Amino acid sequence: MSFVAVLHSEWTKIRSVRSAAWALPLSAALLIGIGAGVCGSVGAAESDAEDFDPVQLGYYGLFFAHVVVIAFAVLVVGNEYSTGTIRTSLAAVPRRGLLYGAKLTTGAALALAAGATASAGTFLASQSLLGEHGLSPGDEGAVRAVVAGALYFPLLALMCMGVTAMLRSRTLSMGLLVPVLFLVSPVLAEIPGLRALSWYLPDRAGQYALRSVPDPAAPYTPAAGLLVLALWASAATAGGWLVLRRRDA
Repeated sequence: MSFVAVLHSEWTKIRSVRSAAWALPLSAALLIGIGAGVCGSVGAAESDAEDFDPVQLGYYGLFFAHVVVIAFAVLVVGNEYSTGTIRTSLAAVPRRGLLYGAKLTTGAALALAAGATASAGTFLASQSLLGEHGLSPGDEGAVRAVVAGALYFPLLALMCMGVTAMLRSRTLSMGLLVPVLFLVSPVLAEIPGLRALSWYLPDRAGQYALRSVPDPAAPYTPAAGLLVLALWASAATAGGWLVLRRRDA
């Protein structure tokens, strides 16, 4: 079976599950809507803060939108384990690397499409609402932040798909990923002894890449934040492949 045929099969699986099909449009709507709402309501007041970053404020909705991306990624891989249809998929596509690669490619491509749309829409809407306090696309750091916003969704999705392949359970994956990526980083960032560690967690690193100017407290540049997230995604997808290759379905 060709890679294109398996890709089409994976696309059909995602499209046929309503919750997965609507997850990414919902995440894009949350990112744009919350960012616009925050900038329109408190943007002028926040601009007086010493550490004000107009781009980061515009992407405030990412803190909520990425939970929906997590759910999408877990469903892409975890649904088949929950229903037992992974056995049917492996019988139809015995080459496990081909099946796994097609699943990752399809999920990441859809997440990239949603991320690119959401990131561009968020930047334009939020910076317009910030008025004189906002940035234009030609300002320093603006394009990098938009690109980072577009890549955040697919990199996060890849990491979550890899974790789900390792855990082989939709419930376990959601139970682990949502608390870790929604709560752990903000908590660690408030603990002096663990604050440095929080910079290397995937969500904190990826969201730091959205800043238009560096944070003096950060141990790396915003551009490097995306690399940290990419390393997490690479490690997780590799772990998922090792589990899929070595264990029975």
